[in-house]
Amino acid sequence: MTLEFNFTYLANNEIFEYLLKFYAKNYHFEFKKEEENYTLKISGEEEELKDFCDILSKMSYSVFLKDFEVKAAQDFTPKKSEEREYQTYALLTHLNANAYDKNGFLCENEWGVFCESELKIGKNFERITKENFNFFLEKSLKLLKNHQSIYLKNHSGIYAISLFAKDFKGDFLMPCKLEDLRSIFVCNDQILKLLASVEKPLISLKINAAFRQKHALNFNEFKVKLADDLFLYALGLKFEDTHFLSFKKLESFNEEFELLNYEERLVVLRGFDFVAKRARELIFSKEDKNMAKLSYLASLEGENALILELSEDYEDILLLNRELNLLNLKLPKHSKELYEEIRKDEIGSRLLTNFQKEFALLDEALETQNNFFSLFGILGRILDLKPTLKEAAFALLALADSAKIPRGVKIDYRLKENKEFDYTRTLRSAMSFMLAGVEKNNIAYGAVESLGYFLRDTYDDLREKKQVDKALISGSLFSHKSLLKITLKHLKNSKLSDVPLYI
Repeated sequence: MTLEFNFTYLANNEIFEYLLKFYAKNYHFEFKKEEENYTLKISGEEEELKDFCDILSKMSYSVFLKDFEVKAAQDFTPKKSEEREYQTYALLTHLNANAYDKNGFLCENEWGVFCESELKIGKNFERITKENFNFFLEKSLKLLKNHQSIYLKNHSGIYAISLFAKDFKGDFLMPCKLEDLRSIFVCNDQILKLLASVEKPLISLKINAAFRQKHALNFNEFKVKLADDLFLYALGLKFEDTHFLSFKKLESFNEEFELLNYEERLVVLRGFDFVAKRARELIFSKEDKNMAKLSYLASLEGENALILELSEDYEDILLLNRELNLLNLKLPKHSKELYEEIRKDEIGSRLLTNFQKEFALLDEALETQNNFFSLFGILGRILDLKPTLKEAAFALLALADSAKIPRGVKIDYRLKENKEFDYTRTLRSAMSFMLAGVEKNNIAYGAVESLGYFLRDTYDDLREKKQVDKALISGSLFSHKSLLKITLKHLKNSKLSDVPLYI
């Protein structure tokens, strides 16, 4: 009897392949991988296959696993697979967590790694081993209960860990047990599943209204992460009255693997832990890491993809055919330059004359990058949202994300005859709505929504010309939910990059 398992796994790494082969190693099996599609055939007696299905059901869930199906298949003759080395991962998985749960047994994970963390009790950090595990556990428990911090080091950084005193002074919280989350945060079963996955992502969750009101909090969300190694997992289980530990990152070696909680879609914000090792090393060896990331994405997607790389920190790129940037965006470096451009035609000059009767004109240097985030910053300054360009951009995006209106005002996004993006038309249309008395949140949402339509129109034009057949959404500007939503909604055959939006 033969069963065929088909999986769709979105990330370009070896983790899922390794786990499948690890659990299939005692069976007759055949494994194939074609891009995101993984096929595993297993043959054996009915009881053997039932045992394998039971094992597979307990295997650690991955955030990158999208689809899964199983069906009966024709028998096959197993081929001897080539021996190869896989990258090892110091992950907390069902294997080592379950062994500890049952009888306190200390064992390695599927990669043969026990624990990568080091603990600082005296002056120096010391690697946590099976031999010192329980000593360090009891020592850490005693220090924490006496309201002292412990210090932990792993491949991501060095952390000060303390009892959570409801002050939110750390960078993120770790619930001692999964069920403790709902005492503070709003989270459904899907969120719990993501948090408990083999990747153990950092996710910003909404704080429930009762807790927020009781403690008079002026913010709505805070970041949460489950224990990602056996020591932290065991430490959490030792507490009875304490529900959370607070983590403060004192020194950063690598960014945390962070996801955006957005409508059950996988949105990877930060952290390159689960990008293929060779690609990760290549990207971070380059001076221009963002361009290196873009080249990597282009190599994966091929010539028929339009890559939309919109960033808070780098120049925006609409990449066609792996090398052609369709976006020619040049923003001013001073407000005087902006107003001079607007005055170049009669309509713009008349608008500016009327505008300065009602609103103060800017007179300041503009620290712009050639990207839409900086354009939002200029508009945010004109709207007087915040005193600096960067703060104003974030304020405008926050207004757009929180807007409850079905549609915003239509803001102009267009190219000049020479194909350069005409930023003055964008700002002029927003200024016209300001003169008409339109509210700031409507203009903010309209600016973001209209950018989404501009991207759609650009993409549709290329599709009609048969130059592209798919779009890849990348870059940190898409971490803002209003832009992400409108872009995913209106760009047909588009997908989000599984490579982090931030770099």
